[in-house]
Amino acid sequence: MVPADLDPSPPAAQPLGDFASVFVESMRVQNFRGLQDCALELERDLTLLVGPNNSGKSRLLRALAIALGAIGPAGDDLTVAGAETSTIDVVIAPLSDPGKPDEFDARVRRRLRDVQPVGTDPVHERFAWRTTLWPSSEGWGAVSLWSILVFDAATEQWVPQPSDRAPTSDQRDIVAADLVQTTRDLVDEMTRRGTAIDRILDDLEIPAEHREPLEASLREVGTNVMAASSTLAALQLALRVLSASVGTIGTPRLTALPVRLEELARSVSVDFNTGQGHLPLRLHGAGARSLASLQVQSVFYERRLGRDGPALLPHPVSLVEEPEAHLHPQAQLQLLTLLEREHGQTIATTHSSHLASVVEPRAIRLLRCVDGRTHVVDLAMFDEDEAIEKLRRLVERPFGELIFASAVVIGDGATERSLLPPLLGAALGDRAHGVSVVDAGSMSGTSAIAAVKFATQTSMPWVLFSDADAPGRLAAGRLIQDYGGGDSSHVVWGGCGAPERTGATEAMLLDFDTDMCAAACRQLGFTGPNAGLLQFMAGKKGTIGRVLATELLTRHPWKVDPAHEQDCWPTPLLELVQRLDDLIVRAGALN
Repeated sequence: MVPADLDPSPPAAQPLGDFASVFVESMRVQNFRGLQDCALELERDLTLLVGPNNSGKSRLLRALAIALGAIGPAGDDLTVAGAETSTIDVVIAPLSDPGKPDEFDARVRRRLRDVQPVGTDPVHERFAWRTTLWPSSEGWGAVSLWSILVFDAATEQWVPQPSDRAPTSDQRDIVAADLVQTTRDLVDEMTRRGTAIDRILDDLEIPAEHREPLEASLREVGTNVMAASSTLAALQLALRVLSASVGTIGTPRLTALPVRLEELARSVSVDFNTGQGHLPLRLHGAGARSLASLQVQSVFYERRLGRDGPALLPHPVSLVEEPEAHLHPQAQLQLLTLLEREHGQTIATTHSSHLASVVEPRAIRLLRCVDGRTHVVDLAMFDEDEAIEKLRRLVERPFGELIFASAVVIGDGATERSLLPPLLGAALGDRAHGVSVVDAGSMSGTSAIAAVKFATQTSMPWVLFSDADAPGRLAAGRLIQDYGGGDSSHVVWGGCGAPERTGATEAMLLDFDTDMCAAACRQLGFTGPNAGLLQFMAGKKGTIGRVLATELLTRHPWKVDPAHEQDCWPTPLLELVQRLDDLIVRAGALN
């Protein structure tokens, strides 16, 4: 039995150390990995960077990691064929309570010294520095230096001091950053020196009065193992024979178990029980190992971060790259809770529509590439928007798709959602990358309103693909007038194009090629006469779209014969392709 004073149950939570009450308020990157000039405002707790591929999320995260000392620069960080130098500016702000002066507390101010007043009514205190990178002449790829920035009230810009004075380590170490990449793996970190888990286990913090009895128990168990194991006995005998033959080697002794507690810590095993008994972490998936590493980071902050320095501990900043990588979609739903538990400040990139849909809009920064430049849109503008909030409650459809889109087509049916993506891909090629098709249900519904508002306020190219019947025209017209700036170039009338008939997409395709629709329906079990095709397709809206798209592309490839390019598809589809292409090019949404 374990003595009560050595009970291995988890101890009560330890109070966090006295961390500096600051946070990284903003950053600005120039000529870094193709980012010409990009500014980013950060939340004091969690900031989520979202957007299409290649919009700059990972590059901003890496730039911040370099500026905060989490990693060193590399030659690839310099923009190819760009300026000779790259710069990364960071601004540190007080973590003051709402309603109180926006000023550093006395201990932080003494440590920073070069605090800058920003504004006059009221005064805001800030501290900032610049990291400058340039090519190394010694073959290191890139080298860096730091310089303190001052605020120029006339231009409202941060500029270097005339003396170009560098910040001291005390000043820059007011924050401490750690970069958590998608390849992070707790199993690997358990065996590498200098990792968070290694530094945690370096001192088990066992009271002196408990250390001797525990190490005595280790020695006793080790002796018993040696006595009971014939394998270990044979191994020790062989080593003694070697020693007798080559005396300079020394006398060998086998130890079955470490005799010091810190040595024992090197063999700590992390096991998880998923309902079939405990399994070592190395036998679990990459997602579990990555998340376990992230959780260990919080323990490192509490027990090790800044313990060798001043009494005022650095503010922790966790830079997390795609925490959802390797995770099952259900597990992604729990990510927000894990990220919010991290002490200090967390900046994460993500492609998870689950995560982006459950976090508060104020925490989301949408990155979009316009005219070859990365622009950042703060979604705090949608915090009080009821339409956007209702859209978010749908989790990943369609809000989660919107924030990762480069352009959006808003339809009013399930058929369009599955029909249009493969058709747009065939017609637009690379230009279709990132185009999202949203099923709004109805052009008069909340989802359609929210999608149009989102697209217009984030400068995203968008098109309504609306039924051409009377109700469809009325609803789409109101939507364009109320939320689309009255610009009718954003609407394409789908269906048959005849107001007196139903404007359903299914009817449009049936009029265009009855045999094609019959072949698609037969794949889904249709056996009746062609007169029943429209009714059958209407009942298969959730599945018929992709089958119809496959049949259309097989029978009518996109403009293969230039002489017949105008009749390769139904007219509304041709108009949609052309209109969307025009809007994408006009907005400069392509790299």
